[in-house]
Amino acid sequence: MTQHQEHMPFIKGGAGLRRRTWACVALGGGLVAILTLVQVTITDPRVHVRWHEGVSPADRAALERRYDLRNGIPVEGTATTWRYGLGELSPENIRALIQDPAVDDTEYIDRGALTSEGRDLRVTSWYPFSDLFDRPSQLLQLHRSLWLLLAGGVLLWAARASSGLRRRNMTVATLLLVGVMTVALPLDPSFVTMGGSDDHARSREAFEGWFGGRVRFEKHLSQVILLQVYLRADPTDAAPERALIAMSRVATAWFVLSALAIGFLECWSALVLRYIGLALLAPSALLYFGWREFGYLSLNVAAFPLLVRGLRDGGARLEAGSAVAGLGAALHGSGLVSLAGAWIAALGTSGRLGDRVGRVLRVTAWGTAAYLGWIAIYVIVLKLPISPDPGPGAMSPWRPWSVDEIHEGRVSAAILSATGARDLLMTAWVVGAPLLAVAASLWRRYAHEVRTVLWYLPPSILFVIFRWPFDGVGGGMDLVVAGFPALYALAWVCAHDSKRTNIAATLLVSAHYAFWRVVLDERFEP
Repeated sequence: MTQHQEHMPFIKGGAGLRRRTWACVALGGGLVAILTLVQVTITDPRVHVRWHEGVSPADRAALERRYDLRNGIPVEGTATTWRYGLGELSPENIRALIQDPAVDDTEYIDRGALTSEGRDLRVTSWYPFSDLFDRPSQLLQLHRSLWLLLAGGVLLWAARASSGLRRRNMTVATLLLVGVMTVALPLDPSFVTMGGSDDHARSREAFEGWFGGRVRFEKHLSQVILLQVYLRADPTDAAPERALIAMSRVATAWFVLSALAIGFLECWSALVLRYIGLALLAPSALLYFGWREFGYLSLNVAAFPLLVRGLRDGGARLEAGSAVAGLGAALHGSGLVSLAGAWIAALGTSGRLGDRVGRVLRVTAWGTAAYLGWIAIYVIVLKLPISPDPGPGAMSPWRPWSVDEIHEGRVSAAILSATGARDLLMTAWVVGAPLLAVAASLWRRYAHEVRTVLWYLPPSILFVIFRWPFDGVGGGMDLVVAGFPALYALAWVCAHDSKRTNIAATLLVSAHYAFWRVVLDERFEP
């Protein structure tokens, strides 16, 4: 027997061992997959409370906290009866609840024994949004995420092409397709809550009362454009709806044009393709599918790449990036966060103090001109007065630190509370804040870009933490994403390395789950 033949049994035995190992792995993976489809839900005891008609929303919220009534949902067909999970089960708490003058009646409580039904244990099949939809087929309504994930994936793949012409053609075709799909498949206003836009479009009187005859300064340019579109539409009851649709299409066109512009300026490099791909993968791109509150217009995909290039070489791109950021602030006041980041980055980057001050002045001059230069047109050409009053709910207060506050009947959860922490964590996930760890890992290789991001970042972080969206994290999603323009800065740094790009892409893809969870779950309403 030869040496080769002597070793054959061991080779065959090794192959069999590998097959058995992979079979065990496959079996284990199958069991894990099956188990993940099973959801075990333990809910607090259920109670129904019929509140006295004179109880205001603010009073009801305070009573819910007092008696530990959780996850309140109005009972269908009634205005005053709510369903809750009862957290505090002591007889003292139940007695106080049923004896409270604000409570007309209760159900699922044994008034003699002062007890409620026990906790409910339920085992069901699971899919990611099973508690938000009546049946799995309704998940098809989330197809907009699939379009963006497909488009972003195509650009990440196209970035590997060696031909600049091929990279250009793929980028142009993908962006135009995205633009067409966002116009053709807009979000249904009945599907998701979009702030107060439904009230504005309810009638011509409501629309004109909000937008007509003056310029509300907090988002002056977008409101003026919206008003001009409305005035040129047929004077029918459908005019407000058509104006909002047209404005959302303008937003989509602006996103596509900005992405094409930065692609052209960067000569369709692999870097810029990866960057635009990440921008498409970000959940903020979902708002271009017809979101009717326009805070996200303050974002611009070209602003930070222009800024960072201008800070490196001192060229005209610094002015261009500043002007684009200022234009975003004119479209919505949240764009001032991007301008503040640009000012700090210009002052914090390396160089002599005089050079840094000069850069700050250039950013200020061009950013301010793009932000405020429109006022002359409003006053002189359009004859519109400037209104210092933004209207109710437009200027949301800051989040409280430790104690929940009530503003116009809505609860602003404290930062140092379970609800506040939940909102902030989901917000950070949606806006792409985890990309910071990925970008920081490139410090040694791309020190200028990472340093610029770190200076640019603080206004975004502070704004997201302390700004309270009046309509909640879900209904105020346009303000949530608008408050974190650093997303594009982090994406730009991550795009410098293909491996970091893939990690960033995975994080952004996962954030689509957080986006839909927040937007569709009533628990994220104030």
